[in-house]
Amino acid sequence: MATTIVNGNDIGLYVGGVLIGCLTSSTFNSANEEIDVTCKDNGGARQVLAGGNTSSIDFEGFFNPAATYGFNDLIAIHKNKTEVNIKMGDNTNLTVFALAQLLTLSWTAPLNAGSTFSGTFSISGAWTYSET
Repeated sequence: MATTIVNGNDIGLYVGGVLIGCLTSSTFNSANEEIDVTCKDNGGARQVLAGGNTSSIDFEGFFNPAATYGFNDLIAIHKNKTEVNIKMGDNTNLTVFALAQLLTLSWTAPLNAGSTFSGTFSISGAWTYSET
C-alpha cells in the first residue's frame, strides 16, 4: 500500500473562511487534561478521569501588506479581542474547525531580513474536524 504524505504547503489557516496570506507555518495543539482520583485504598494504582481539553493554533508568517488577509487584519481582531471562526486544513484530507480568540500576536522587524509575525489562536469551546 502506497503512502501519500500531505505537503505542508497545502495546509492553510483560515479566519472566517479567508486564507491568512504568506504564512510559513501553522501548528494545531490539543491537550486533554486529567483529573486524579487516586484513593488510598486502591493498592497504589493511580486512577484518573477525563478532564477538559485545551487547544490552540500557533502560526508564523511574513508581513505582506498586500495579502488578502494578513497582519493588518490580525492586529485588528487581536486589539478588539474579537472571537472568530478559524479552520486549519487542506480541505481534502482533514480540516479542524473552531471558534477562537487571537491571544498573542508578535511582529518582528529584523535587520536585513523579511519582517515576520506570529501568534496563537486560543480555541474556545469544543473544536470539530472533518475527514473528506
